[in-house]
Amino acid sequence: MKVTTIMGMDVSKKTLDCHLFLLQKSLPAVSNDSKGFKTINRWLKKELKSLDGLLVVMEYTGIYTYRIEHFLEQQQIRFVKRPALDIKRSMGMVRGKSDKVDARFISKYGWMRKEELRPMTPLSDTQFELQQLMNHRDKLVADHASYQCKLNELVSQIGEKVNEKMKASMKYVMEVLAQEVKEAERAIKELLRSDASLQTNYELACSVTGIGFATAVHFLITTENFTRFNEVRKFICYCGVAPFEHSSGTSIRGKTRVSHLANKKLKALLTMAAFSAIQHDPELKAKYKQKVKEGKAKMCALNIIRAKLIERVFAVIRKQKAYEIRLAA
Repeated sequence: MKVTTIMGMDVSKKTLDCHLFLLQKSLPAVSNDSKGFKTINRWLKKELKSLDGLLVVMEYTGIYTYRIEHFLEQQQIRFVKRPALDIKRSMGMVRGKSDKVDARFISKYGWMRKEELRPMTPLSDTQFELQQLMNHRDKLVADHASYQCKLNELVSQIGEKVNEKMKASMKYVMEVLAQEVKEAERAIKELLRSDASLQTNYELACSVTGIGFATAVHFLITTENFTRFNEVRKFICYCGVAPFEHSSGTSIRGKTRVSHLANKKLKALLTMAAFSAIQHDPELKAKYKQKVKEGKAKMCALNIIRAKLIERVFAVIRKQKAYEIRLAA
């Protein structure tokens, strides 16, 4: 369906600001709840002859877009979410900031890119729940690591002078956190089993040597069960694994390097997965050693392994067939 009208929507915790680009009309801020949604719907029907060609453009703002996404779907209004940085860099030089101005810039961004924007659908209840549980699990893991690091630092610096009550308290908290991590992982696995497609893709991802529980689940969340990215190269770029040229004219001739604009969590998980794959997969181990022998830096060689793991995961999902290690003759 052709896009004929763009509405930019600036979403915050409590309010929504809307702007129709072609009409250059703005709706005063409304509440981010069912009352506000109905106000937006009435305004759109008043201003537009038809909602068929309308596309609503929003920024990624986590859970704050959850309810408005489902409302738009119920009203059969198409929407798309875009990274805030992408929208910000399209604005040029801007002085000052307000939600009303942001909505206008978002609508302008949407109109300029209307040909390349693809409507989205809200996450399913299972995927949304999976996202929440994994975020909770990751926070527990981070808290446990924080306590462990602090305790190790105290012991290494002052040894027996560490207050025993504090030490016992920290150990107790770490035990509780470790148990809660296990409970969260158990809940995640139960949730995966409740959805055949998620469970199948999770098992297929885990069949790739080096890909473990956390990495596989983050793959499912980030790719929205492998529906968000239609090309493996785009996902490799998203994870910060794709190398890019760094040069300009005759004066700048930098090394080819990866971009810092990436999903840092997935990139870190893929690094650990690559280390594991090098140890347990003969083919990747040989490839890593070959690249190092050719003179590539170890992190560069490791980056090649990370990209290879992503390619393998997307391949097994596409073929719906578990990965099998090929042993050297």
